[in-house]
Amino acid sequence: MQLVTDLRRWRLRDFHWGADGSGLVLALDDAGGRRRWLAWLELRSGAITRLTPELSADARYAGQIAGDKPRILMSVRLPRAKGAVLQSVTTTGEVISEWEGPDEAVSWWLANEVAAVAVCSGASACRWWQSRLADESWTVMADIPAVDAQVSRPVTMHRADLSLFATSSAGRDTIALVRMSGPACAPEVIYATDHYDVTSVLTSADSGAPEIVTTTDPDNPQIPLTDGAAADLSRLRHLAGDAPARIIDRNAGHCLAEISNPVGGPAFVTFSRTSKAVSKPLARYTSLSRIRMHGRTPFKYRARDGRPISGFLTRPPGTPPWPTVLVVHDGPWARDEPHMDPWAQYLASAGFCCVQVNYRGSRGFGKDFRDAGDGQWSLAMQDDLLDGLRAPEVAEAADPIRIAAMGHGYGGYAALMLATQDEVRLACGISASAPTELDRYVSGLMSFGGGTGYAYASRIGDPAAERDKLVSASPVTHAKSMEIPLLLFHGRQDACVPVSHLTAFADALRRAGNTPEVIIYEDEGHAYSRPQNVADFRLRTLEFLHTKLIATAGPDC
Repeated sequence: MQLVTDLRRWRLRDFHWGADGSGLVLALDDAGGRRRWLAWLELRSGAITRLTPELSADARYAGQIAGDKPRILMSVRLPRAKGAVLQSVTTTGEVISEWEGPDEAVSWWLANEVAAVAVCSGASACRWWQSRLADESWTVMADIPAVDAQVSRPVTMHRADLSLFATSSAGRDTIALVRMSGPACAPEVIYATDHYDVTSVLTSADSGAPEIVTTTDPDNPQIPLTDGAAADLSRLRHLAGDAPARIIDRNAGHCLAEISNPVGGPAFVTFSRTSKAVSKPLARYTSLSRIRMHGRTPFKYRARDGRPISGFLTRPPGTPPWPTVLVVHDGPWARDEPHMDPWAQYLASAGFCCVQVNYRGSRGFGKDFRDAGDGQWSLAMQDDLLDGLRAPEVAEAADPIRIAAMGHGYGGYAALMLATQDEVRLACGISASAPTELDRYVSGLMSFGGGTGYAYASRIGDPAAERDKLVSASPVTHAKSMEIPLLLFHGRQDACVPVSHLTAFADALRRAGNTPEVIIYEDEGHAYSRPQNVADFRLRTLEFLHTKLIATAGPDC
């Protein structure tokens, strides 16, 4: 395996193997991240050809047509157009055909050489239409309720009978792989679990049928649906040994996999599906090539109300108990994944045990689990984190008098609110870009965040009807009870959580007699992206944790 091209000028969002195996379809973001475009990467030469016809267009991958003259099908939204159109282009960027959708604005397309599915998003529901490309007569396949629209998605069509395979949570709690066929198009569940969502599907290069399902279950992340897929996963387990591994993509002849090696971390390999050929590994993080990785293991427990919760534990060298850092993910709708986490490895390398919890409100575990976080900032969501620190696997690893909490955004907010409770005493806390006045934060989201901001804010609370509750759940309200050392970060240009959240909170702490360490990056927004600031953030965090959790504990710890 070798590097065939340099993509540093663009951000690679996704890729798809060409039908004939000679190249890759790349999905790239422009410099500002405002638009996406597609390109063809010729593997032998490393040459990149732009497929999106106009610089101002926004494009998404829709499918491919194999043959002597392979073509790429893409969903293209042109400037000032009502919706997206479907285009067929050659690998040299020549537009061969173009199709318009039904009499509704199309959000995006899925297509093969015979038929297409057009997704039309509305205010109250999302409608899926199907048509044969030869006649362009449209038939409604499904009406997806708004609550399920964002997580329901057509995946592939069977080339023989045009059955549609999709991931959807309509009519159920978790996201399942379903099949829609026949005149009624009633969904038939192909694969589903009660507690974990289907996140992606790998399909057959020949028929288009699904063959491998990826889920959020940390104990069983990839499930084969065919004998051929089972053989591929068995081969991967043989290659990886005890190391975590997953198949990322596959075509008729090869599989592309990622193996998290104990030394060097994640590396990409390709292996033949018809022979014993295996490529040389290509390291994902070249700077870790000789570094031994620290074990990352999943753990499960039940919260105090009986709800099942999962998380991950990354242990440092040596023997427990260790100084421990609870790292709370942002969102709060994001989730921690079973794959190698660079931040967890960074902490473990410095001697800290890293605990990560997918508390209620996290995405990937069903609608009920997601909705259980509504209105629960500093309440049940915080209880989940505390119960995670008490889980048997964590209790055996953590030194109870040397525990810290840290996070960014919601994670930073949670770290601050954890400093106000007495169930599990923290030694220190680190918070970055955190909202500290929830009533003001929610009002801003509803006023200036558009539809997405309003939907997010409504899950936190109503700034008018629930103002007292939001004020009570605000870190600034509890400044007097925060006696532990705190390290606070923020970006001066943060439009999501204005820097005044930090300054007002820091002033309240000082009035209460707690002098926090405050770092404001003048050239950053809500997320920190400049390399010098990221390096500074990591260094200050590590020095703070070492001072508060290790140096003050004495030479025997």
